[in-house]
Amino acid sequence: MKNIPFYLEQKIATANLAPNWQTQDQGYLHAFAELKLLYPSLAYQALFDLYARTQQLEQTALTTSQKQALICAYKDLAPHYPTLSKQDCNLYLEQALQQANLALELNEIPIGAIIVQNKQIIGRGYNRTKTENNILAHAEIMAIQDAQKTLNNHRLIGCDLYVTIEPCLMCSGAILNSRIQRLIYGATEPKTGACHSQYQVFANKKTNHHCQVIGPVDQLKYSQLIHEFFRK
Repeated sequence: MKNIPFYLEQKIATANLAPNWQTQDQGYLHAFAELKLLYPSLAYQALFDLYARTQQLEQTALTTSQKQALICAYKDLAPHYPTLSKQDCNLYLEQALQQANLALELNEIPIGAIIVQNKQIIGRGYNRTKTENNILAHAEIMAIQDAQKTLNNHRLIGCDLYVTIEPCLMCSGAILNSRIQRLIYGATEPKTGACHSQYQVFANKKTNHHCQVIGPVDQLKYSQLIHEFFRK
């Protein structure tokens, strides 16, 4: 590739970059983010080289202010984590659905959640606000508390939270404050959802932690249980 040093060609060849990364809007930023997942020690020089390639510039042509702007733009990106396989995503959401059925057995709103770290379930929870007379006892909060006990740590670094229904404002705040890296939800919650439906909590780039959000994974499947509950 013209204008890309040999060290970077090798890394690009081994990375799973989108074929059109050079023509995508800010493709150089996303390419650098993907490469950083594979090569955490990769320096910003690689970002400058990628930018120069897409702009057909010589690497030495970039000014200090341009380099600083590129670094700021990279830091403003949404968080990048290793890609989830569809199989793992469905597997863990099924586990969350089992938790939702436990809530249903108690005549609670059937929402369930689990927390995964290194492919191990470390936290489980389901809605039991009425059972415990505690408005805080949402599925996500229960799963977070369970995971915190497992790790003996209030921070859930490197953890993913899977929940059947889009979290509310309260739970979204808890997800951010516990430093969960990724949220995967099954179906939207049009009235109280704080990811996309009513609020976009996770789109706020001014917070000191950013959580990647994936969902809705299967609106029809994961909304069915809660729809049937409210029809009764």
